[in-house]
Formats: sequence, C-alpha cells, structure tokens
Amino acid sequence: MDGQISRKNLFLAAFTGIALPSTVRNAFAQTTGSFSLDDIAAMERVIGFSLTADQRKSLQPSIKELRDQNLALSNLKLPNWVAPAFAFHPVGRQPAESKRTEVRLSKRPAPTFKSDDDLAFMSVADLGVLLRKKQVTSVKLTELFLRRLKTYGPKLLCVIDLLEERAMREAKQADEEIAKGKIRGPLHGIPYGIKDLFSTSEGRTTWGAGPYRDQKFNEDSAVVEKLRAAGAVLCAKLSLGALAMNDVWFEGTTKNPWNPAQGSSGSSAGSASSVAAGLLPFAIGTETLGSIVSPSHRCRVTGLRPTFGRVSRYGAMALSWTMDKVGPIVRFAQDAAPILAAIHGKDPRDTSTVDRPFSYRPDIDFGKLKIAVLQNDTALDEDDKEGGPDEALKILKSLGVKVEKVKFTPPLDGADYCLSVEAAAAFDELTRGPGIENLKNSMWPAIFRANEFGTGVSYVQSMRARTRVMETFEKELAPFDAVLTSDRGSFLLITTNLTGHPQLYVPMGNGRGVSLIGHLYDEGLLIALGEAIQAKTGTPLLRPDLTKFA
Repeated sequence: MDGQISRKNLFLAAFTGIALPSTVRNAFAQTTGSFSLDDIAAMERVIGFSLTADQRKSLQPSIKELRDQNLALSNLKLPNWVAPAFAFHPVGRQPAESKRTEVRLSKRPAPTFKSDDDLAFMSVADLGVLLRKKQVTSVKLTELFLRRLKTYGPKLLCVIDLLEERAMREAKQADEEIAKGKIRGPLHGIPYGIKDLFSTSEGRTTWGAGPYRDQKFNEDSAVVEKLRAAGAVLCAKLSLGALAMNDVWFEGTTKNPWNPAQGSSGSSAGSASSVAAGLLPFAIGTETLGSIVSPSHRCRVTGLRPTFGRVSRYGAMALSWTMDKVGPIVRFAQDAAPILAAIHGKDPRDTSTVDRPFSYRPDIDFGKLKIAVLQNDTALDEDDKEGGPDEALKILKSLGVKVEKVKFTPPLDGADYCLSVEAAAAFDELTRGPGIENLKNSMWPAIFRANEFGTGVSYVQSMRARTRVMETFEKELAPFDAVLTSDRGSFLLITTNLTGHPQLYVPMGNGRGVSLIGHLYDEGLLIALGEAIQAKTGTPLLRPDLTKFA
C-alpha cells in the first residue's frame, strides 16, 4: 500500500484513526485533516451506501466528530479481558436454572497395564480407578507425562511451557489426600494440560503470538481454579495458533501425531496433539468457530464444545465475547463427563455464564431417542470426506435409536460478521500500534485492519441475523433429541457456533469421524451417544506411531 497512496486510503485512516504504513501516515500528516465530499463518497463505496451531494455536505461536521470519537475510544486502551456491557445468552429449549451435577461413570474393574505406554494411553476413568485403588500414584503419573511432554513436545511443537514444579507439588498433595481417604472426585490426581490462552499463576500466558510471548498474569483462570479444586494436576501450557487461529504459533506449526507432515489444525492445536500422542490424559481447549472440533478431527481425538455460557472464560484471552466457549479434549468420550462436571457453572466474573444442571449416565434407553441425520451434509473443505456418517448411523440403529433424515437451513449470510468485529475490538490496541508487525504468518493483521472500517449498524444487524438463525435452528431441532452429521458437522458447525448449541466430535478411524449436536445444556446425552459409538468401534484404543518423531 505504501506505494499506492490514494485519497481513499487517507480518508479511511482519518475516519477510523487506524494506523496505516508509514508513507501513508506521513502523507496524511501533511493534509488539513478535513473531509471533502469525495472523501465521503469513497467511504460510501466501502460500506455499500449511497448519498446525494447535499447529503454528503451535511455530513462533513458529523464525520469529523465520529473520527474523534473513534480516536477517543481507541485511546482508552482497554485490556483484552474487559467485556462489553452486555452478555449473549443462547435462545431455545433449555432446563431451568440449577447447580445440580450428576455423573455416573460405567463401573469397571481395575485395568491392567504392562508398560508406561499403556498408562499413557489409558482413559481418565481407568487412571482414576488405579489411583483410588493405590495401584499407581499421582506422582508416578505426573512424572510419566512430564517425561513424555519433554520427549515429544518439542517434536510435535505442542508445548509452550512446562509447569514442572507446580505439577509435582500438586501431584504430591493429591497423593497425600488420597492416602488419607480424602477423594475429591474422578479427576483427583489426574495430570492435564491447558491451551495457552488461559492465565496461570505460574509461567507465561503467550496466546501463541509473538507480541505476547513474554506475557505473564500471575493469576489462575477460572477453569484452572476449578480443576485444581477437583484435584487435577496441571502439567503444561499447550500451543495454539497465534491469537486463536489455525496451528501456527511463534515457534512454528504444531504437528498431527498421526502424520508428521501435517499440522494439527487449530486453534486448540497443542491440546488435541498432546492428547492424541498420549502426552496427557486430557486437555482444555476453546472454540469460537471450530477450534475444538477441527483439531480433534485432524488428530483423531474426541472434542466437546459445550453450550455457550456453560463454562467461565474468566482469565482467558477474549476473541469474541459472544462466541468463545471452553471445553475438554479427550480420547474416550466418557472422560468428557467428569471434566465438564468439574468446570461448569455460573461465575460472576463472566456475565455470560449460567447455572444449568449437568447429568451424565451411560445406561440411557436408546430406544426412546429420535436422532436427525443431516440430509444436506456437505464437506466443509478438503479436510472432510464426502459421504454421510454411515458407520455411526448403523451403530445407533442397532441400539434401537430412531433416525430420520432432515434438511436443516444453512446460516444466514453475514450472521458471523460479529465475530470478526469483536476480534478487531479485542485487539484494537495491538492493531493501532507497532506490535502488530510482530504477528508473523497470520491472517489476523489484515482481518483486524479491515474490520476497523466496519460499522456499528452492520454489527447490530449481524446479531439480529443470529437471532433468526437461533429461531430457525431451534424449530428444526425441536422434534429430535440430537443431530448426527459427518466429520465436523458440515454447515451446522457454523450454525451451532452462532446459536450456542453443544457439539461432540467422535473419531471413527482413518481420519473420518462424526459430530453429534444437541439441545442447549444437553451435553450428557451427546457424551452417552459418543461413548456408545466408541464402544463398538474401539477407535480410542488406537495409538499413533511416535517413532516417526524420534
């Protein structure tokens, strides 16, 4: 752009107060700062608006006031975690407010293991049985997973920081409590990792981005607080694509353990990669528009995106205040239940959170269920395979589930505009300052700059479009208990990230998988369905060949 200075460039910079490359800024500095009728006409073309010459003339004083207002707001330099003075809540069928939480895991004998590898790929539930029967200790498990993180983390580029001292301290405390018979629950003594956009009282919180690589908050996020209360042992901060986009962070591309030549997808890249490689029993990720489901699909693990507002985001980097969600990534679907049970609930520090009951039990009556199968199921991109969820469909039918093919309505064009605008607002200070130049190999700078030129009217219209999307999806979902789709959910991945409905990704093997989408706050049913499918396929027992990373 430096070599192509135009009145349009100058006007856009003046109108929004956004920083443009140096030659453009310097050229504009020599102008009067007033706005001509041609300036206003240029902006009309940008936003798709049309005025007469007299209407443009009448706007000249107001345009300057609007520019001054934009500059005043940007000069506030609001921290990323300051949320807007409104909260988004999904609309649709949902249970009444309640803190009731009930998780009934399948009863199982103490599992056997012959090697550390067997332990590393064991389910959270089985590891919990071994801990409570005192056949292993939390210290032993923590040392095992720390070794694996040190060995394979640098090769997979899935670890940003190890929290070794903290992990060993928490593991020793867990062992002491378990020895005294003080069992906090099914996660007590279980090691885990967390996406590095959550603040922790020790170590960095880099958001995967060069401008923030040395950032520290010295405070635990809400999710870390709740998992600590459940007795889980935090071992590592895991990689994410810079500012929660794709799998590229400031040290490189996080890899898929099943295919060293392939990135792990994003943005919960390290969370999915580490669980797939047996470096951790479970990890916490986030999703705004596919960031749990997509890496789970690529890395062949199970990812749960809970209902929007189910889990507090306090202490997490904000990308979209109305779309960000927090959820677990595991190998075995059932393991998602005790994790969600531990982290859900209302938090006054996150005004979007609510108290809704959470219940999981595996012994549901499948014969009473009616599942919709997405009829207009199409691949999102080349990552998804053509064809429907045939194998999972056969399994559900064999369990007595009633199924019906249904054509759902795709989301309205422009309904997701709110995401890019909120992201630009969250990183307005970065965009207007020199730090944006340190955000390498990322599409964010262009997106942030472009959305500085968006309008408040368009943002409100996109939120109104979301209302229509919620109403339509709720109407089409109403006759069914859940929806089954291939791979990442086709266009329903976009729809349900806008509506706030929960989604569970279940790998089926060979890079294929299915998604289960449910009613608001009905994650327990999705987990039960996922567990039933996995019991027939045995997919979670498969292990990637890590000798490729030796």
